[in-house]
Amino acid sequence: EPIPSLPSTHLDHVLSTSEMAATNGAISQRLDSFALPHSSLPFSIEDASANLPFDMRSSIHLEITCNEQPLFSYMLRFVSKKVTDAKSIRADMGKDGLSRASAADDDDFAEFMMGKGKGRGLKRRRNANDDSVKVPKPSLGLGWHSFTYARDDSSVRVAVLRQRIGEPTGSMTGGGIGFFDSIVLFVQGADQAPLLKLCKDAMEAATMHKENRVSLYRYETKLKYWIHNARRMARSLGSVVLDEAVKRPLMQDLEWFVKDDTRIFYAKHGIPYHRCYLFHGPPGAGKTSFIYALAGHLQRNLCFMQMDSSVTDDSFRTAMSTLPGSAMVVLEDVDSLFTNHREADRAVSSLSFSGFLNSLDGLGAPDDVVVCLTTNHPEKLDPAIMRPGRIDVKVEFKTPSRDMAARYFLTFYPGEDNAAAAFGAAVGSRICEKKVSMAQLQHFFLACHRLEFGAEQAAKHIKEFAFDESASSAHSMSYC
Repeated sequence: EPIPSLPSTHLDHVLSTSEMAATNGAISQRLDSFALPHSSLPFSIEDASANLPFDMRSSIHLEITCNEQPLFSYMLRFVSKKVTDAKSIRADMGKDGLSRASAADDDDFAEFMMGKGKGRGLKRRRNANDDSVKVPKPSLGLGWHSFTYARDDSSVRVAVLRQRIGEPTGSMTGGGIGFFDSIVLFVQGADQAPLLKLCKDAMEAATMHKENRVSLYRYETKLKYWIHNARRMARSLGSVVLDEAVKRPLMQDLEWFVKDDTRIFYAKHGIPYHRCYLFHGPPGAGKTSFIYALAGHLQRNLCFMQMDSSVTDDSFRTAMSTLPGSAMVVLEDVDSLFTNHREADRAVSSLSFSGFLNSLDGLGAPDDVVVCLTTNHPEKLDPAIMRPGRIDVKVEFKTPSRDMAARYFLTFYPGEDNAAAAFGAAVGSRICEKKVSMAQLQHFFLACHRLEFGAEQAAKHIKEFAFDESASSAHSMSYC
């Protein structure tokens, strides 16, 4: 029913005291029916009393809502592994339920890469185990659960309530229709430490480095947190061929930066503990591939941030201040962010020039971070970006030399020195004319593998191979 409206107050109409009281009473009664429910507890007292394994009055609880990302996702994943007798579960198919890239496949591939398996056997195992759909992982469903949490030399019983509240609503981030979910954790007693330690363990379990793996993160501007996209096999530094005159000093600088003594030195002198590198050179020279290999070598999480019109000073500052631990941040094509007048290119981002600089070396600069900037046009960068303290080391990636081409040949055909020398000589004329990039050479070796060419055949095939001018961009994800 509509709320009664007040009569029109013309000069010839004055409400009597009784009429005003009646009207106000009707309005108050109707407003009461619209009042939102209010509670000082994030759960039903009756429900908790009936399901908790201990007295609710002698317990302490911690609520984590679905808006508190990424902690909510990390905690849900963590407790789902801890609860072994759940009566209510959900099937977690991951990002792609039809993908064959399951965890088991990844382990098999790791064994194969380390020489413990055979490629044909790997293919047979995959086809035999699962032709199309992987087995989902169990995730906690709605309702009450419990598990024993071991901490230090003792253990504590933890009760978990996963609940859904209210009607489905549209997502403000464009994610479609969703519900408000929350997880409530209970422990007996008044000690907060077990619950806070649970949060720490969940975060560490989600972000910890795994051997021979690189975790990839992408910043979601609308959700305002780093999403863990994937965990991939690490790439060896030897698979990315660079001029030794470039590679050696770069690695020496990085090895110095990650030392504990260096961290202490930075702290002693009040210097923010981060290091910024500028990788510049033509497309397909190996910039992104080397960054990926560095992340595996340094055991750091690789964090990509896509610059678009939604990136503002505030969102960029938030992204840099909420990075996962041991992060390596990648900002590609930084020359396209601003015009010659230090104005943001609105087609690329809404980030201001001062906001960008402040996040590199100002008060908003992150700690314990390696920042990698890439550009194909270093001459377009403003001198204010290039100065020491904002960019600590500049590394030029050049087109390959004959020696680099021969060494790259050996990464595909180990021990074939004679064939590698012949390959370097054969491709030398094209290299001298700067018509061949590392990405195009990779394209060539992929073709040789498809044709099942041996080392000598590959060395001869280069003479007649027609390089695709777009190969460097077509394979930019692998070697760019």
